[in-house]
Amino acid sequence: MKTNRIVCAVTLALLGSCAVFTPANLQAQDVAAKALNAFQITVPVNISNFNFTPVSIPAGQRLVIQDISLSGAAQTNGTDVQPIVIFATTLGSDAQNLRYFAPIQDATVPGQYYQDFATTMYADTLSISPAFSGYTPTFMSFNVVITGYLVDLTPSQSCPNPAPSKPTATGPATLTPPLRK
Repeated sequence: MKTNRIVCAVTLALLGSCAVFTPANLQAQDVAAKALNAFQITVPVNISNFNFTPVSIPAGQRLVIQDISLSGAAQTNGTDVQPIVIFATTLGSDAQNLRYFAPIQDATVPGQYYQDFATTMYADTLSISPAFSGYTPTFMSFNVVITGYLVDLTPSQSCPNPAPSKPTATGPATLTPPLRK
């Protein structure tokens, strides 16, 4: 009888400790971590600035973009224009990658464009530029709202399990971080 009580107590203790690691709890921890490192910015782009506008990302961190909201207006003397917003991102020393976002025109107010885009982009550097297809716009102005979160790029996070070095004649094996490009 005493053994059954011990087994029952140990089982309940194990089940109780497992509750901490349920998917819902892990998801809540993940959301809390992202909220602590939340990133949100509005970047204006317009026809008088057909250059890439840099977005400041703190040194040693990577921006994870989760949502983009575009709102603005565009007009042309031609029959139509499709405004586009270009995101130029880089990771480390890799080449720049371009992502194009073309918002849809409002059905009741011609020339007004709005759209939210759920996305996933990673950026060590980020620049944004207006663009268009169709006829050249005579007017174009947009607010680009970017939301996401920042991730530290510390060596311990870039390689959580570094490979141990081989033992030497002068001492034991040590942990050495991997070489980076």
